[in-house]
Order: sequence, then structure tokens, then C-alpha cells
Amino acid sequence: MRLEILRQTSITGQPARVGDVVEVDPRDARLLIGSGKAKPAPAAVSEVQPLTQDPEPIKRKPRPRRIKNNGDS
Repeated sequence: MRLEILRQTSITGQPARVGDVVEVDPRDARLLIGSGKAKPAPAAVSEVQPLTQDPEPIKRKPRPRRIKNNGDS
């Protein structure tokens, strides 16, 4: 079933952004429509965007660990 995404969500582990038109199975379609995250796409839309995986996230430096004091100064 063809859906238009209303709120950012994840479909079968792949991110779907607002405004995307995606093809999903009927079970996922019922769930997404029922939760208000998608609506049936209009028939005039000819281009369906396949779900693609996002690029790797930016790796951040780990935060330095905070030294705990037991009340002893």
C-alpha cells in the first residue's frame, strides 16, 4: 500500500521522513495510519521513494568520566 508520511517514523528498521511517499505492506499501513503517522498517498504521485538507509552518524568523542567524591575533602 502506498502511504504519505506525516510524522517521522521508522518502517521495518528504515527511517521515513515527513512528506515521503513509500510502499509498505498492508499490516504496516494499518498501524501507521491508525497511529496518525501516515495517510494513504494520492494516486497522482508517480514517484515512490524507496526506503534507504541513512548515512553513518557522526561519531563523537566520549565524554570524560566525572570523578565521584564520597564526601571526603
